[in-house]
Amino acid sequence: MKPWLILINDFAHDLFTGLWFGGFLTMFVLRQRAADPALDAGQLALMNELIGVFVWVTAISLGCIILTGLFRFFYYRSWDGAGMKDVKKRLLIIKHAVLGSSFLIGTGFVVAWSL
Repeated sequence: MKPWLILINDFAHDLFTGLWFGGFLTMFVLRQRAADPALDAGQLALMNELIGVFVWVTAISLGCIILTGLFRFFYYRSWDGAGMKDVKKRLLIIKHAVLGSSFLIGTGFVVAWSL
């Protein structure tokens, strides 16, 4: 695997993770703001339209995270020595368990908020 492809894939994976998280937080803030009874119909419509846009941002970002993560998993793995292999593997499993569950919970909220 060419190093520049690995670098681009890693960058894309991190970028889309940030976009997903940012989209999720933006939707959370918009939903909190949309609950304000002082909003008029036009403002509420705009909030709902923005939430719809961010549903797509988070969905596309999640798809890209999965694709770039699969690329990492199947096409390259580099460990910094024999002693680090088990430690890194354990940490990666923990990291992906935590992030995977947060993605599932967050995406559940995104879907619920878009209905």
